[in-house]
Amino acid sequence: MHDSFNNSYTGVRQDLFKFLDGMYERVLDVGCATGANAKYLKDEGLAVEVTGIEYDINMSEIARANNDYFFCGDLNNENFRKKIVDNSTYFDLIIFGDILEHLVDPWSVLKEFSQLLSSEGIVLISLPNIQHIELFIQVFIKGKWPLNPRGIFDKTHLRWFTYKNVLDLVELSGLRIKHYEPTYRSRDPMGSQFNWKYKILKKINPKWFVFQHKVICVREK
Repeated sequence: MHDSFNNSYTGVRQDLFKFLDGMYERVLDVGCATGANAKYLKDEGLAVEVTGIEYDINMSEIARANNDYFFCGDLNNENFRKKIVDNSTYFDLIIFGDILEHLVDPWSVLKEFSQLLSSEGIVLISLPNIQHIELFIQVFIKGKWPLNPRGIFDKTHLRWFTYKNVLDLVELSGLRIKHYEPTYRSRDPMGSQFNWKYKILKKINPKWFVFQHKVICVREK
């Protein structure tokens, strides 16, 4: 069963957890896959209780064992989201690790779940950047929109975000950005390197090489 899962979705998000400070009593992991984040957070003493949400039924079978509480369903369904909100308490940490771009209405999802954030809690969000130079290479040079199993052109993406789109997303949800950190990559494929051409282009405009937006959000006071 494990072999059939997309590894891009099942790993521990240590790239996001490096922002954590202390222990979080209640955590909500939105799009938790097999629950690897929950296991890691509790094993490392970063969380007491983790609630997971996952769409994939096969992943859910594993995730249930790793999370203290669990919801399986489609976040595009308003009734399913209402069920989660109505049956949840406040969370000190909410994680959206590359999940919002897969939803029909990520703005509503983030806004609804942000209502569950405790007064001092944080929301961790990561989103791929569609303003990356890979868009120019694929669309304007190669003339095709790729449908890939992962990355910027993941075929399951329904929404796309530039930095300004991220700002709008957060503002509309009633949150504010406490910290923003871009992840840089020369091309979309994992392991791609900055050769001399890309290094020059990055000096001209670093935004062309932002592969991923990572933000820490808090409630607007």
